[in-house]
Amino acid sequence: MPILRLLARLQTYRTIRLRIGSKTLNAMVADTVLKRAIGLMHRKKLKSNECMLFIFGRGSRYGIWMLNMRFSIDIIWLDEKKRVVDFAKNLKPCKNIFDCKTSYPKRASRYIIELNAGFIEKNKFPISKRVSFQI
Repeated sequence: MPILRLLARLQTYRTIRLRIGSKTLNAMVADTVLKRAIGLMHRKKLKSNECMLFIFGRGSRYGIWMLNMRFSIDIIWLDEKKRVVDFAKNLKPCKNIFDCKTSYPKRASRYIIELNAGFIEKNKFPISKRVSFQI
């Protein structure tokens, strides 16, 4: 078994409630270097009421790639005030490191939310909308 898959299985994530518009989701918190590096790799799916919240110590243009993913996702980048600064829709898994593009936000962010593909389109929310959660 590849080491990354083993490390992914060994990680435990605390869960918090996160509100985006009228939707409340259970967010798995990725708040360590290892948890952020693994993200949603090797998972079979997310439930419709789940997402992953990446928390960074300071704002920057953090990128996301789809290596070792098994399903497509939407991504929302948030600033330090938890306002949406950018998003990406329907990012597809990549097969190997050489054809795996990294997606970056247009502006600095401190938080990233990974959701099931289609969430952004279905829920139509504007950039600068606030997301609510307590960490």
